[in-house]
Amino acid sequence: MQQKIASNNGINLTLDGREKTSNLMNKYTLGGILGPIVFTVVAIVAATMRPGYSHTQNFISELGATDAPNAAFMNYAGFVIGGLLVASLGFALIKILPRKRLTLVASVLVSLFGIGIATSGIISCDLGCPQGTGTMANIVHNTVAPIAFLCLIAASLIFGFRWRSEAGLRNLANYSLATGVVALGMLALLASSLEARELTGLWQRLLLLVLFSWCIIVSLRIGKSANE
Repeated sequence: MQQKIASNNGINLTLDGREKTSNLMNKYTLGGILGPIVFTVVAIVAATMRPGYSHTQNFISELGATDAPNAAFMNYAGFVIGGLLVASLGFALIKILPRKRLTLVASVLVSLFGIGIATSGIISCDLGCPQGTGTMANIVHNTVAPIAFLCLIAASLIFGFRWRSEAGLRNLANYSLATGVVALGMLALLASSLEARELTGLWQRLLLLVLFSWCIIVSLRIGKSANE
């Protein structure tokens, strides 16, 4: 039988589970920090190898488009590895946080966001990532991306409402709610730019900045609470 020894910010630790939780934090919540960093660094490096590529106009996915130069580097080092690292954060949250229905749903959504990123590297868009047309792979790629964004936006909002009831996590709750609202605005701006393809890359990067920042901050905050 497990003996409860502490409860910190709604994160319950047990004598039998302390070492297990610490190990989970080290192995998995670290993914919420490394994933965004790996993805961002790979995207920057891949862009330097593409003359004429614009961070403000072009999709990140264009770096890994079918038949694009160095596409494998962006797809596997960036999308797949970065995405799986982010997905591991969701699994860590399931193990670390209390077993509440909303917490479970939100944690699964975090993992789906990471899996969506990884899938975008396995199923590439066509050159230029055309919208509403192209090969089946292009259509699937363009469908997965917004769903992945919506998964993490929903997760941040759910966690925001859930953590408002935890005295030690109210700042994180407010930040999560703000993240969801701002990210929805960025997603709307991204969608509105698709037809003219003006500043599409900028809106996509700002959206990812908001979402990746949330992953990093949650990883640090929840990881710290789990080890206290």
